[in-house]
Amino acid sequence: MRIFLASVWQIFLFWAMLSPGNQFPEIDVFDLQDKLIHWLVFVVQTYLWCGVSLRRTPSLSNKWRVWIHFLVFGLAMGVFLEYAQQFIPYRSFDYWDMITNAIGAFSGFLIYRKWPSIKFILE
Repeated sequence: MRIFLASVWQIFLFWAMLSPGNQFPEIDVFDLQDKLIHWLVFVVQTYLWCGVSLRRTPSLSNKWRVWIHFLVFGLAMGVFLEYAQQFIPYRSFDYWDMITNAIGAFSGFLIYRKWPSIKFILE
């Protein structure tokens, strides 16, 4: 179940970040709304992928998987998707969005590490 949820979220994230910018309505509720959205989607992205392929029994391979998934699906994916936006019509590359993606990925990683009791809810 965890890999399904993480994969669906990944597809949603690719669709949302790599679609032309004129396909979405312009809704500005408050300042820095865009940064909050970037942070939130990468919190969820990293949290979901950190839980993929883990076992209930603690082991060294579990710790390595969590770190690898954090680096690949959190940090690297945030950099890649932001960089790729410069090639999409009505989208642009923004260093602050990339930094916000990284902060969101790190936050998702910390949430995953801090509350082990909710890790296996997604089994």
